[in-house]
Amino acid sequence: MKPFINNYSHWIMLVIVGFSLFTMILDFEASMLGIAAVVMCGIGFLSLGFVTIIVEKNKRKQKHHQ
Repeated sequence: MKPFINNYSHWIMLVIVGFSLFTMILDFEASMLGIAAVVMCGIGFLSLGFVTIIVEKNKRKQKHHQ
């Protein structure tokens, strides 16, 4: 189980944050706090997506050089 978590932790976190953003949008309240929460969660999702892309590129580069 530990190798699975080590290899796919970035994907697991992306799914968790994506699910959180999705449920937040479904239950959206048009208030100042609601808008701030969606914006911050969206920024987190985009940032984590960027990190996931970089990690996957580095993994492929390491496999290619071996």
